[in-house]
Amino acid sequence: MFKSIAVLFSLCIGLIIAQQNLFDDRYGSRIPQQLPFFAAAGGGFNLNPPVNPVTVNNNNKNTNNNDGLVDEFGQCGGLDWEGPKTCRANLACFKRSKYYSQCLSNEAAATATRPAPPVIPPGGKCHGGNVRGPLACAIGTACFIQAENVHGECKTHCPQGWACERQTLPEWAPCGGEGYVGLTKCKEGLHCIAHSKWYHECRSE
Repeated sequence: MFKSIAVLFSLCIGLIIAQQNLFDDRYGSRIPQQLPFFAAAGGGFNLNPPVNPVTVNNNNKNTNNNDGLVDEFGQCGGLDWEGPKTCRANLACFKRSKYYSQCLSNEAAATATRPAPPVIPPGGKCHGGNVRGPLACAIGTACFIQAENVHGECKTHCPQGWACERQTLPEWAPCGGEGYVGLTKCKEGLHCIAHSKWYHECRSE
């Protein structure tokens, strides 16, 4: 008797499986698939969506158009640079450093490569005679004129009796502020106005 029941039970299970397979074949493609991030996990639900690899567009390489040429001021080279390296017409790829090269016009490249002016020590001559610019006084000093077109020196202030005492500054020129060294007298009709503790400027109002 038990053998008959077991056989009958096996037949029922086989029939159910066959019907399920038939149902899947007919309608399986119409049933929306369960989203993976709602799949059961350990009796609960995994609410973390799957992480897919994302390709990031490096904006450092977007200085060129579809023609593959780099615009002015765009990067064109440097250590490990994998972007475009050909500049547009009338531009040259100028090496700024081992790590960075940039497309510049001939004028901009000439300015970028211009060496810094020689620094004159305190008390050194900065004006008149055979002095030719551009020159720069040492930090903390400025070029004060003793006699126009004759002599000037890098000093911390204008010495008494020198021509710089009579010199005036045009509008928009700096005239003072914390750490400022230079002329402080504005032209007639202008006032030295403080924009901040560090910067004062000659203004008409």
